[in-house]
Amino acid sequence: NMTTQTQPVFGRSASRFVRRVIDFIRPRPRYLPLTVDDILKSEKSRNIVDSFNDLYYSGGTARSLNWRGSEMIKSPCDLWVMVEIMQSLSPSVIVETGTHRGGSASFFADIARLMNLSCRVITVDPNPKWSFEPETKGISSVVGYSTDPATFKKVENEVRAQLRQVPGPVIVLLDSDHSEANVTAELKLYSRLVSVGSYLIVEDTNVNGHPSFAAHGPGPWEAVQAFLSHSSDFVVDAECQRFLLTLNPGGWLKRVSQADGPVDFEP
Repeated sequence: NMTTQTQPVFGRSASRFVRRVIDFIRPRPRYLPLTVDDILKSEKSRNIVDSFNDLYYSGGTARSLNWRGSEMIKSPCDLWVMVEIMQSLSPSVIVETGTHRGGSASFFADIARLMNLSCRVITVDPNPKWSFEPETKGISSVVGYSTDPATFKKVENEVRAQLRQVPGPVIVLLDSDHSEANVTAELKLYSRLVSVGSYLIVEDTNVNGHPSFAAHGPGPWEAVQAFLSHSSDFVVDAECQRFLLTLNPGGWLKRVSQADGPVDFEP
């Protein structure tokens, strides 16, 4: 005959009690958050980050984002960083090159209104595709090529007029033609509008293999590298990439000084 041996009930209870005591006195594992630099220093981690960013961008997911019906080719993580920058700086002006369908301009204007900011959004494009009247949201739509001196003068005058009424930080986002030549020209012009402590955000630095669309050719990434090599006024703020999904790697530029002689916006 076969007999089944079972552990006494007392033995099982004692075993569970001992495990609970051990779990109670055992040191808890410490949560040590990694910085963006920590993560990207690891080749394995960097490859994962790059692969997912490329999948998001090249796979077309970026085009599925919209704000109140207007398409935005953005990362939600990048938009959230912008929200945090707006919370921190309370900008008086946000200048954007590349209007597209007005989604991002509308987003910035709506968020500014939600934060009770007196912020003017100025967006530049030779062919904006508005589905609403931008002035109803306090958006200035400047029609023209961003690097045309006459167009830039209009933007400059709009910035001056706003700062006379509401002094405060100026944020600039460059998101028009992504060729290196165009972004270089935009950097030379629009960087002068950015106030110290504020941001110049160069979008889509991920193209030309950084890590997406390797066949694109030199673009925003290369323009930024050249710009930083000649300017001590701006530094890359890696913390703006802490959510890891970004279309603007190395493109979050914070103004730390005005040694290069910014445009004087004193009234």
